[in-house]
Amino acid sequence: MTTFRFLSLLVFFMMACSCVLAQVPDSIRTPNDISKDRFNMTDTANVPKKERKRREQKEEEQKPVVYKDSARLALEALTKKAVRRSLILPGWGQLFNRGWGYVKAPIIWAGFGGLGYSFVFAQNNYSETLEEVRFRLANQGLSQNPKYPDYVTTEWLIGAKDFYRRNRDLTILLTVGWYALNVIDAYIDAKFKRYDMSDDLTFNIRPTLMQAPGMLAYRSTPVVGLKATFSIK
Repeated sequence: MTTFRFLSLLVFFMMACSCVLAQVPDSIRTPNDISKDRFNMTDTANVPKKERKRREQKEEEQKPVVYKDSARLALEALTKKAVRRSLILPGWGQLFNRGWGYVKAPIIWAGFGGLGYSFVFAQNNYSETLEEVRFRLANQGLSQNPKYPDYVTTEWLIGAKDFYRRNRDLTILLTVGWYALNVIDAYIDAKFKRYDMSDDLTFNIRPTLMQAPGMLAYRSTPVVGLKATFSIK
């Protein structure tokens, strides 16, 4: 009986200890330590959303504000205007930039003219050969267009048709690339307007006094020489 009572008291004591330990908050789930790991380092993934947003807003406010003067704003506006004009009408941005733009604009127009002619030529020949191939396949190899007599085989016409079709598609891709190159050129040319790209190098020669080299130069008498200066503008 005594042993049974001892065991009952021991079980009751262990259950009481378990209840007391269950009431102790888990350090991992403590709100004050939610952003700390076992090395006492801040874990940004555990920071509450409001706190993280407040920190980001504070960091954003601490960033230095860059103020642009009127000259810089005017130069940036020139770049945007040149790009916008080239997007609307190829070559217009080059004319807006002036300088070499008066030479570039005719080249751009000539490029579009050549590509346009190439597209029309390839499209007309593609349509012509395609129609002839369809007629021959439907009429047992008979010729319809006098431009392609009977000795011109159907296989050759099919190859020619594919050739003109590829050239037409390639011309479309080249036209898109030429248009993009026109816009890029206008942007770069307007961007370099803020730099002086001229070849004016000022060269100046004037007499001067030079100290003789060496450890005892401070004791020597200065000598007369010539000083050449290049000023890059």
